[in-house]
Amino acid sequence: MVFHGRMNCSRCWSGISATMQDCGPFRLIRDPGHWGASDPHTLVLGISKGNTQSTAFSSGPFERVAFKGMRHRVLEVLQAVGLLPNETAQEFERRFEPSERDFAFASVVRCSLTGMDRKKGIHTADSPNVLPAFRYGSPGRHFVDNCVDEHLVALPSRTRLVLLLGNTDAYIESLAGVIAQRRGPVTRINPVSYLSDGVRFVHLAHPSRGNGHYGAFIRGEGSAGLKRDLARQALASV
Repeated sequence: MVFHGRMNCSRCWSGISATMQDCGPFRLIRDPGHWGASDPHTLVLGISKGNTQSTAFSSGPFERVAFKGMRHRVLEVLQAVGLLPNETAQEFERRFEPSERDFAFASVVRCSLTGMDRKKGIHTADSPNVLPAFRYGSPGRHFVDNCVDEHLVALPSRTRLVLLLGNTDAYIESLAGVIAQRRGPVTRINPVSYLSDGVRFVHLAHPSRGNGHYGAFIRGEGSAGLKRDLARQALASV
C-alpha cells in the first residue's frame, strides 16, 4: 500500500547519493510522490512529472504538485469518458488530499523523467523526448521497468482500474509491452485498453496544453474522438 505523500522509493538510486542521474539522453530527478487514496479503486497516472510539477515538488505545497496547472483538464478528460460526471473543479481538487478514499494520482515513472531536446540543447518533459524511454532497448527503459515492477505489479487489493494519461499508438504499445513483461500476460479489450491479472488499464488523452489532439478527444471528433469512444466502451462495464 502506498500512502499519500513524498515517497522513499530507492529502486533506481542504489548507491547513488545525488538526486539527479543521467542515462544516455534521459535525466531522472529523485522526487517520487503519490497523491490521494492509499487504497484507491481508480489510479490515474501521467507519464512522468513535467518540469512545472518537478519545480513545484521542491518548493511548493505537496498537495498542489500533481498535474499542477492542468487539473481542470484532467477532470475534463475523465468526464469525457463518463467518469465523475457531476464533479466540480473544487470537488476534484480535494481528491488530491490524504482524505481521499477512491482516487489516487501519480505517474508511471514516479520520479521526474526528462529527455534531451537536441534542437534546444536542454532536457524537457515533452512527450517526444520522454516516450522513447519506454521503448525496448532504450537506455532509459530500466527506469520504466523499475517503476512498473515497484508500483504497478503489486497494486492495492481494491485497485481494479488504472487510467493512463497518454494515448498515442506508440505509447499504448510500448507500455502494454512493459506491463506484459513485468506484470503478466495482457489481454486486449480494444485498441486503447487491456487487462492484466484482473486490472483494467485504459489510455486517455493527455491533459497537457501541448497535446494538439486534446480538444478533439473531448469533443469526440476524428481519430482522437474514436479513441475517446473506445475508452468509454472499455469503462462501460467497470
